[in-house]
Amino acid sequence: MTCLGCRLALQEERAFVVYETKWVTCILDILPFNPGHVLILPKLHALDVDDLDQQTAHEVMEASRVMSRAMKAAYQPDGISIVQNGGTFNDLDHYHMHVVPRYEEQDFADFHRAFPETEPVSDEELYKTQKYLQKYIIR
Repeated sequence: MTCLGCRLALQEERAFVVYETKWVTCILDILPFNPGHVLILPKLHALDVDDLDQQTAHEVMEASRVMSRAMKAAYQPDGISIVQNGGTFNDLDHYHMHVVPRYEEQDFADFHRAFPETEPVSDEELYKTQKYLQKYIIR
């Protein structure tokens, strides 16, 4: 059985995909810090950043550029945070990069404190966010 991250990247599990290439799948986080919070998942299994092959690492970074441009156009945030948690902090047991629109009043430490208290967003809201963000993706 593949890990959850692999199943999400390969769309074997339900996910709200906003962007996909041969190498990566970008999905909405179901516990978003802000609307538009995306996870970039490589389609080949890797646990940590140092496990990524050169092509996959390049594709992850390119996807982060695509997602950042789309978020800036869609949400006009004050900035974008790009975060990758490795080792015991990797809750999917699969490499993934968070790309998150953020605003001035949001301290970076809040990003990490928010998740245990956050409720999953409804499928209806995720669908709306998916369609909205996709309108701003330039390939």
